[in-house]
Amino acid sequence: MCLDNEETFTDQVVLSALDHMSGCFLTGAESLPLAFMRTCILVCSKHESLHAWICHTLLPRLVDGKLYEENRLWEGWMRCAKMLENHADTGVSSKEAIDKLPSEQLAMYKARYGHD
Repeated sequence: MCLDNEETFTDQVVLSALDHMSGCFLTGAESLPLAFMRTCILVCSKHESLHAWICHTLLPRLVDGKLYEENRLWEGWMRCAKMLENHADTGVSSKEAIDKLPSEQLAMYKARYGHD
């Protein structure tokens, strides 16, 4: 997988790519590729320095763009948010993004993963 090539796919390159794709999604210019959230999940495991950006920028942006209307992307969003929800070792948490969900989606998230 290309993310394994850390010389080419540095944190900044990965952030720029995710930022561009999610920005185009938010403006309605483009839809997200089906593998977008899978890539985000892989990025979480390989690029710890991006956790804060994912939690505080990317996940909320995707909520603003109503990603939850696309079932497979929504499932990936929930998995990614859960991965970063209780990251006490880094002090970064996706709880703020989770709490931003509309009530129906928040209930779905809580039913599947629990949430305080």
